[in-house]
Amino acid sequence: MRLGVVAALSAEAGCLAGRGGLKENLFKAAISSPQQLSGNLWLMISGIGGMQAERAAQRLIEDGADALLSWGCAGALSTHLQAGDLLIPVAVQAAGGGDFMTDSGWHARLCGALSGSANLATDALFSSDVMVAAPQQKQVLRHSSGAVAVDMESVSIAMAARRAQIPFMAIRAIVDDSDTAIPACINSAMDRYGNVHAARMLRLLVKHPSLWPRLMRLGRQFKAARSTLSLAAALAGPDFSAFSPMDNLNR
Repeated sequence: MRLGVVAALSAEAGCLAGRGGLKENLFKAAISSPQQLSGNLWLMISGIGGMQAERAAQRLIEDGADALLSWGCAGALSTHLQAGDLLIPVAVQAAGGGDFMTDSGWHARLCGALSGSANLATDALFSSDVMVAAPQQKQVLRHSSGAVAVDMESVSIAMAARRAQIPFMAIRAIVDDSDTAIPACINSAMDRYGNVHAARMLRLLVKHPSLWPRLMRLGRQFKAARSTLSLAAALAGPDFSAFSPMDNLNR
């Protein structure tokens, strides 16, 4: 059995480094084709966004994946979640409506394995077509959806799993709190894999010096999220708490 892991960012994928010693050349290769991390684990780094995530998920399926895992970070919608908290959602909500349930048996085993790793939530995750950056946007989305966090990739991975009739799971660590505003202009200093271009960032900070404290806060939050993901990867077991055999196929 083979588990396909989709991570949007190189830094998120790096939290799996303990599995087979993830090296820089493997990072680069995982952007274009599935790379084996260890026995049954295969990785693709998709880049930010649903379309990219769906392509990566489909490639993993074509290469023999028997289950899909959406791995990485999310933004908090609920005030009860803080940077570094862990979310293993029972469902992923699509922006256009509809829920995609995670596999129930797999979910129960993961929650058991990771319950001591961080503050753990299991409520729904919302997948947005666009970045939800402002606290006001997060508040509106929280009330309209009931979800506790938001990302941009999980629903596309869930859709690919549903089409292939294989189990789906999401593991997400919280980066930005519900009251954290993410400056839209920082996107100009990063590529779609989250890699920062130092010269662009420096020019941005020279032009907007007020961004310094906000970026420092985001940096601390991202560090907390990555620490949680690294711990989760270490505790989840060699096959992420036995994703197979499938206990419950959600159609």
